[in-house]
Amino acid sequence: MLTDDELRAVLRAEAAAHRPDRAAILERATRTTMRNEAARRRGPRVRIAGAAAAVAAVIGGGGVAQWALAGGTGSDRPTPPPPPVTVSASPAVAPSASPSRSSPSRRPGKPTAPSVASAEPAADTTAMGPLRSGGSVEVGGKTRANSVVTIRTGEALTALEVTIRLAGTAGLVPRSGSQQVPGASVDSSVTEEAGALVYHFTLSSGDTLDPGTYTFYARYTYAPGGRDPGADRYAVTATSGSGAALTVGGGFG
Repeated sequence: MLTDDELRAVLRAEAAAHRPDRAAILERATRTTMRNEAARRRGPRVRIAGAAAAVAAVIGGGGVAQWALAGGTGSDRPTPPPPPVTVSASPAVAPSASPSRSSPSRRPGKPTAPSVASAEPAADTTAMGPLRSGGSVEVGGKTRANSVVTIRTGEALTALEVTIRLAGTAGLVPRSGSQQVPGASVDSSVTEEAGALVYHFTLSSGDTLDPGTYTFYARYTYAPGGRDPGADRYAVTATSGSGAALTVGGGFG
């Protein structure tokens, strides 16, 4: 059994006699690396570890030998080299084509046919372009009256509609509607809508009103004691000979 001093002497002698060929070691490591690189190119996945392991073994072995020759103890023994790392080469993934971007679909709106009719004006508008209008009440007795709409146009009209709306009051009963429109045909009607009497006057299709003054009458009876026309309204829509849309309206002051 050799003593510690004799063992150290033997190791020193072996270390002095051993001279590693560093050039040969590097050459072997380079060849190993080149073989691994060629194998990686031939296959989709390779493991590159041989060269690193060989170099680590040589360097690690030399470190342990030097520690032993220097008389080291267990507390200062050099840390062994880490295990070789395996590197996996994955095949490249082709980028996916960008999804085509389509324009949002648009649903065409339903065309609206032009009409001379319109809603009741929100405020009194008694004049527009060549068209003027006015409303009044003619009392024909204790229980009879006419709500009258008069229009004056300085230009020929190819379309015309007059609407008179009488708010429902005590004893209100329609009689008829009439007009003074010489040289043209006008259709008239009376209906009851939402607690009101509504008189419609419409110029017949194909007729034209020449420039002038025209009058429309809504005839009715009411309960004795009088009737307040403050909530009554009228509206006039027309089309001029030049194609302009005209709208006027108001109350019966």
